[in-house]
Amino acid sequence: MYEAEGQAHRDEQDEQDEQVEQVEQVERNERNERDKQQAQALLLTFSELQRTMDPAIAAHVYNNRFCPLIRLPNELLLWICDFLRDDSVTIYCLRLASRKLFHLLNKKRDIFVERLHFGPMYPMPDDEARRFRQLLQRDGRCYNCTRWNDAHVPQFCGNCKFQPTIHQVLSRNARDSFDDLQNTCICYSLYQQLLELQTDWQCLGQQGSVQLCEHVEITWARIKAHIHGWRQQHGGEDLQACLDSFNIECHDAIHDTRCTASGAPTWPRARLSTSTKRPDLVVLNLEWTTHRRIDALTLTADGQIPAIELRALFHGLRSLGPVDILFPSSCANTLPEMAFFRPTSPFGPFVYYKTGEVDEIGPVPTSLPPLSQDAQPQWRRRHGYGENGMDLHINYHYIKDADNSALSSQCLVVRYEKDIQICRTAVIADPDIEINPTHQWLHAMDPHTYSHPQASHVRPQCREISCVNYYRKRKDYCLGVTLHTKIQLNSSTAHRRGATPCEWFQKLNSLYQSTLP
Repeated sequence: MYEAEGQAHRDEQDEQDEQVEQVEQVERNERNERDKQQAQALLLTFSELQRTMDPAIAAHVYNNRFCPLIRLPNELLLWICDFLRDDSVTIYCLRLASRKLFHLLNKKRDIFVERLHFGPMYPMPDDEARRFRQLLQRDGRCYNCTRWNDAHVPQFCGNCKFQPTIHQVLSRNARDSFDDLQNTCICYSLYQQLLELQTDWQCLGQQGSVQLCEHVEITWARIKAHIHGWRQQHGGEDLQACLDSFNIECHDAIHDTRCTASGAPTWPRARLSTSTKRPDLVVLNLEWTTHRRIDALTLTADGQIPAIELRALFHGLRSLGPVDILFPSSCANTLPEMAFFRPTSPFGPFVYYKTGEVDEIGPVPTSLPPLSQDAQPQWRRRHGYGENGMDLHINYHYIKDADNSALSSQCLVVRYEKDIQICRTAVIADPDIEINPTHQWLHAMDPHTYSHPQASHVRPQCREISCVNYYRKRKDYCLGVTLHTKIQLNSSTAHRRGATPCEWFQKLNSLYQSTLP
């Protein structure tokens, strides 16, 4: 009897649970339908804005009016931006999304230097930070990466695939001598360092190469041979002559963009020089200066340059090769160059943006005004420190033998630069110090030129350009740069004498602590 009553009670409970589940399912369906209708309405609104005004301004207007992100408190927005700091183009796009974000993400080169101006920030625990980053990147993954992430436990969640954790460095060097630390930490990938047999390692810095353009690749062996030859012939004296004698150019006709036949060719080139911000460092400087005549563009009746013409111009430049190597876009189809032509910039009055509104516009100047050295547009991202920094500089000049001083008689000059740390200047004069690839060199190498590990626990290289895991996507923020640079620059001391395991630990621990904020 009691069993029958219990069974009846369980059946009744199951029926109630089923009814509740059905009600919840109906509510979910209704909510999904409402969300779908709302998304379609917003999409139609955005499409209408794009139809009536310039696409960049349409996105600005849409985000200001309809983006829920803008309604979040400033503190939450700043925390989100802090976790996106390794994607400079995304930060720049957020600046353009609304006036609120523009004021939060100010014009400073590094918006995170002063802890975002609202008090001290304390880092999240590693596990929470990893999960938060995965949530932020969830919508940016392609289908294949999503499936791989769902099927594998993440073992490598850092920003740098070449950087071992400090614990791995310490345990590895309990078996190896300290004077091999430079090779151990810098020349081998994190995946390879997990292999027990050191004989299975391959020096990626020696295997890979850095691209100047699609035609020219620069190997570490070539740089090392140049410095070694100079040491043998000149004893390490006259550093500047040693640097000046290293010059590589690509003379492919596609790179020659001079504005007149009598002008000098505009070949991309690679040369050794001292760092502009740190004269004690030798860097490999990659550079390409290109010219674009304004009279080749279709101007408006008022003599302005349509924004769509500028975009086509810079898309054309990026198709030539060196630009996407020297100053790559973090997101597909984005143009960092357009930042120089916003309405408030010195070039702003000469650019026509279709706004869909009848605004009273003042008279358009007939030509670009002279720009002082301080006013010349420049976008510098860590350039001058040897940390794979990039520099984008735009100026103009009058075409030689031009008939007048109008805008159509001028030429835009766009210069792209990138610098990669090679060694300290003092190292060149010391033949006893071996020159090995730096951490910055590893990040500058073309992924096509060194082997990617093949293993079940290693993420396959993603070839989907729109995916956040795209294998050629640049990462500007790397915790390992400072640590490995200091290890390399100080390892010459241990090169001349032995070191005990206790000294290894003390040295590494002090170096690691010095990299903390």
